[in-house]
Amino acid sequence: MPDATIVVSFATLLQSFSPCFTAPSFESFVTLMSGWVLNLRRHTVTETVRAACAVGTKHISSFHRFFSKARWATDTLGLVLVRAIERHLDADAPIVAPVDDTLGRHTGKEIAAASMHRDPLLSTGRRLFFHWGHVWVVLSINIPLFGKTWALPVLFRLYRSKKRCKADKKPYRKTTELARELVELLAKTLPSRRIVVLGDAAYTNSSLIKKRPANVTLIGRSRLDAALYAPAPKPRKGQMGRPRVRGGRLQAPGVQAADKKARWQRAEVTVYGKTVTIRVLVIDALWYVAAGSELMRLVVVRGFPGHERDDVFVSTDATLSAKAIVERFSERWLLEVTFHESKGKLGFEDPQNRTEHAVERTAPMALWAYTLVVLWYAETGHRLRAARLPVLPWYDRKTAPAFSDMLATLRRASWAQRLSDPGATAADLRKRIRPLVDYVSAAA
Repeated sequence: MPDATIVVSFATLLQSFSPCFTAPSFESFVTLMSGWVLNLRRHTVTETVRAACAVGTKHISSFHRFFSKARWATDTLGLVLVRAIERHLDADAPIVAPVDDTLGRHTGKEIAAASMHRDPLLSTGRRLFFHWGHVWVVLSINIPLFGKTWALPVLFRLYRSKKRCKADKKPYRKTTELARELVELLAKTLPSRRIVVLGDAAYTNSSLIKKRPANVTLIGRSRLDAALYAPAPKPRKGQMGRPRVRGGRLQAPGVQAADKKARWQRAEVTVYGKTVTIRVLVIDALWYVAAGSELMRLVVVRGFPGHERDDVFVSTDATLSAKAIVERFSERWLLEVTFHESKGKLGFEDPQNRTEHAVERTAPMALWAYTLVVLWYAETGHRLRAARLPVLPWYDRKTAPAFSDMLATLRRASWAQRLSDPGATAADLRKRIRPLVDYVSAAA
């Protein structure tokens, strides 16, 4: 395949998505995903087609219709990725699935489903900032590779504000309800696997905890003022009436932590790439408002890296140790890293599509591209000659690849395949190099 835009091994990886599309749509998908990872400029549809050297292969409106009108579903593609990731995980290990939302900033009031949302990067405790755009709820799967752990996005939902839902005459659904739908879909797809969902405080509530699938455990952030209760006492013999669902009220985690007689323990944990010693206070209780009568394990943490004040984490599995809960919760941050890379290197916020279906399908391409690049590098890319880590004064000891290294490897391998065909004539090479040179020289 000397004339292929993308390296053959990456194109082979994309073949697993062919059942999700009709033949013409799959051809457009391969072109768009190839252009997405090769794109050096804004990730609009036209620039993506240009990066794929596909200008003139079909009318540009065909690529726009791929997002706005073609018959394919984002969940179907996401579940293909779930299966691909599962092959890289130990059969006995739980599937760790961080869930969170991220803001995709846009301009233009005619963009479907857009509205004003709080900007988490600019807002502070004293002052809130808002930005026009979309909020995406994302479910990812963590995978250990090359001495690091990566959060690979697989499933998505577009959140619509109350005001937007009222204007569009659609039922309003909270971000936590959308997240629960994604968790249930993942649990249904992998019924025999244990799934550990990781969520920040916004996703540690009754929506995700109560009546969750049987194979799902949730670890998240609780509150220092959480209303805790003792487990319900056993009914007395001959007792009349409905059995109690909770026992007596207990002190809140923050109050228990402030008690001079609190039973603090020291624990050595590995979080955010370093090993530190922290103090933990373990509380087994009912957090009734969030979990009903289910016994939860809360861990108050003191001395957690980056936290000046006490924090408290919670697990629906009360058998886990404090060390396991703290270390597992720290893996939630990997999804934030994925959001940063997807916005900075894969143009998550760049698409200019405006119609309903196009909006729901375009932004996920950046997150799928992130997952595909990591999977390709793990399966094939790390063995190629193009997989060389940068040798620079500030990288003299770099041993593990970053996402930028994986993406650079894919681009080098693809361009080398296109330009290094020993059987090509000089005319063929000029024909292949001309659109690439034109594209790169105009990059800004």
